[in-house]
Amino acid sequence: MPLSLFSIPTIVLFLSVFVSYYCIIYYNKAVPMANNGILFISNAAKAHKLCSKISKCVKNVLYINFNSGPESTLSIVNKQIIDIYSKVPKNMQIDIRLMLKPRETGNKIKTNNAIELIMYDKDLANEVDNLKYSLTNKRENVDIESVENEKNAAEEVKEDVKVYDYVALGGTFDRLHNGHKILLSQAVLRAKKHVTVGVTDLNMIQSKKLWELIQPIEIRIKAVLDFLTDINPDLEYNVLPIQDVYGPTKDNPNFQLLVVSEETSRGAIKINEKRKENGLNPLDVYTIGLAEDTNQQSYEEEAKLSSSNQRMRLLGTIIREPRPNPNIPKHPYVIGLAGGIASGKSSITEKLKLKGAAILNCDIIAHELYKPGLPLNHTIAESFGSDVITDEGEVDRRKLGATVFSDKSQLQRLNSLVWPAVIQEAQKRIKALGEAGSSVVVMEAAVMVQAGWYKYCHQLWTVIIPPEEAVKRLQARNNLSEAEAKQRVSAQPSNQEQVALANVVFSPYWSYEHTQGQVDRAWENLQIYLQ
Repeated sequence: MPLSLFSIPTIVLFLSVFVSYYCIIYYNKAVPMANNGILFISNAAKAHKLCSKISKCVKNVLYINFNSGPESTLSIVNKQIIDIYSKVPKNMQIDIRLMLKPRETGNKIKTNNAIELIMYDKDLANEVDNLKYSLTNKRENVDIESVENEKNAAEEVKEDVKVYDYVALGGTFDRLHNGHKILLSQAVLRAKKHVTVGVTDLNMIQSKKLWELIQPIEIRIKAVLDFLTDINPDLEYNVLPIQDVYGPTKDNPNFQLLVVSEETSRGAIKINEKRKENGLNPLDVYTIGLAEDTNQQSYEEEAKLSSSNQRMRLLGTIIREPRPNPNIPKHPYVIGLAGGIASGKSSITEKLKLKGAAILNCDIIAHELYKPGLPLNHTIAESFGSDVITDEGEVDRRKLGATVFSDKSQLQRLNSLVWPAVIQEAQKRIKALGEAGSSVVVMEAAVMVQAGWYKYCHQLWTVIIPPEEAVKRLQARNNLSEAEAKQRVSAQPSNQEQVALANVVFSPYWSYEHTQGQVDRAWENLQIYLQ
């Protein structure tokens, strides 16, 4: 039977049943599928091998907690951090959190997520009750299961771990991934008292790929703090926004160690130069290698684990759930397609047309309403003078554009005339398309956001490309000077403003195949709402 005949919820249910069945087969007993679980192990050396096996029985967050002892030294834990977060099986999506403070008898264990499943290796069979009651955040009916033991790795652990009172690090920390977890965990492992994390604020992220999709600073700070307090709640943490590469490290004498990745190691040099200027001791620097992205989905993505890859994978997916709109008919389902000038809306529209959507281009509607003899043509002539009307009675769009794009008040004046006429005509045509049998209508408009036309749609889909790329495309397409093209691009809402309202975002900035993949995902997800 073709895959398209199955609903998305049916597929998700099938996969859940399959994974649960896998757990049952693997252990030869019914290990339940839980949202969040914790794995107790007798020593840290078992962490990577055991978590790789039981991770399939947890949907969201898996904590790993270990006893202290000779096989839980800092050097061994250091290696487990690298193995757990960098040697990730392909397509494993759960959030693993290696707790870095060894378990001590009588101490309570705090987690930010409620535990539904407790798993323990068989060396801890006599401690099960104590393990259960040590958890401060668990479901009342928590499940408890034992797992098969693993022999400890025999390989030699060479790297010594030096610890410091005050440790610092920085980054964007957008959609916390395993590369971030390595960086944060290595900082926490080397800290005896305090860790400061600088999270890059708005002015530092605008050079990044698809920066418009980066989470708000408040969300990123909370995610970092939640992870830190999960892996070691006993340290002092200061997670704060930073406006430059230095943050508080440039003038705080308490800091002793700076933890960086290979790609940010130059920043460490700058920080120590600035500290020298300020009469402070240089920081020791611990550099972490880049982790490979085992889920790389296309050649356009980076080979390393990166937030950029995650943002690229958001394209074509639901980034904001659509809200029911009682002010418009349920049928046909209307998609508002927004995007700045020369952003590539037409290429997305053509792909959606091939999927079966009916297309309404509001620019074309406006041009049709400009025709001689129609009310809008006469109104524009009265408002902007006969110079913007050709000898044939048509509106000269180039002359009109030159007038309004150089004067915001004139542009607002034109919009106040055109927008009401266009949306009224568009609504008539949408109704007619629905009556003719179209189930999905895509209403494309460059001014979708400014005009507020998305309020007449069930979802808003937005197309973005970097502004400098839009300027180049506009110059080539319309034979404009760079100044003219920049003027037109800047007269429109920014990518950030358009993304802030969008349910789905596209970026036809990369290959044809990459753009097609975005459209395929969006159309597949749309079927849920059409049902």
